[in-house]
Amino acid sequence: MPERPDVARLLREAAEGHLPDRERMLARMARGAPRRASRPGVGWSRVLGAVVALVVTLGAASLAVRSTGVGGGGDGEPPAAAPVLSASGRVNAGSNPYWSQSDLTVVVGRPLTSLSVELRVVAGDGVRDTGAWRTLPEEDFELTTRLTDDLLVFRWELRPGAAVPAGEHVFAGQYDHDLGARDASGDRFLVEGTGPEGPVSASGAFG
Repeated sequence: MPERPDVARLLREAAEGHLPDRERMLARMARGAPRRASRPGVGWSRVLGAVVALVVTLGAASLAVRSTGVGGGGDGEPPAAAPVLSASGRVNAGSNPYWSQSDLTVVVGRPLTSLSVELRVVAGDGVRDTGAWRTLPEEDFELTTRLTDDLLVFRWELRPGAAVPAGEHVFAGQYDHDLGARDASGDRFLVEGTGPEGPVSASGAFG
């Protein structure tokens, strides 16, 4: 039976419709049409991106540590240890022509198991003890005061069993004196204690 021309044409057109059309595929890609086949290299690009992000994060963290000096000095050296004990003295700004207060600031870098603080005020005409105080608990210290021809001495002694914590502590002595601005350049202090590595001390003059 002879082949009908219309059937042959239809078969040829159907076969041609299944051939890849490069132009049509490129057009679909440009329009963002979804494709069933996975794109090669996507997995590796994501892994590479994650590695780069991790390196940048670690580099930033390292820079932050160096710039802030965390764990050591800015040049990589360990930080210098704070002194176990230091002290400085000055006349309180609230003093007046008839009365003065001498403040002794004691800085403790590590807890102390013993401490004695002695404030020595040069005695002149009219010098007389009017009181004393400290920022540490009163019950932890025994206070003695003595007046001689040359000195008014305030002494605080840490009681057995008590301890001095690390920090800044103030010991103050108060006294009357003759009218006028008082020269404190001759006043002295002596601080002695026992720290974790043994005896410590500080001494000096009032500024």
